[in-house]
Amino acid sequence: MSPLSFPDLDNREALDGELADKLGRLFDGDLAVIIMDSDFTTFDEVESACMALFAYTRPEAEALSLRVHTTGEALAAVLPEEPARRSVRQLRRRNVLARVEKA
Repeated sequence: MSPLSFPDLDNREALDGELADKLGRLFDGDLAVIIMDSDFTTFDEVESACMALFAYTRPEAEALSLRVHTTGEALAAVLPEEPARRSVRQLRRRNVLARVEKA
């Protein structure tokens, strides 16, 4: 099989399952930081918070803000438990509605 060809469907499903298992082990115990849309938070507040807390570039922060606005919420980061919880507290201090959930 050439590097650019796709494996047949049965093999792809097995590879997808294997990849999911490896990713699950890699992020086991980590929490997802989810930013939620709200009527009282501006795009600038979300962008500034993501740049300050997660080292997003301005274009990345703008894209995340738009995703939050259009879908209602978006994944901001996947972090170990304590940094994830600390990030949510910091986001809330910056007027950004956020939560953590199992990654």
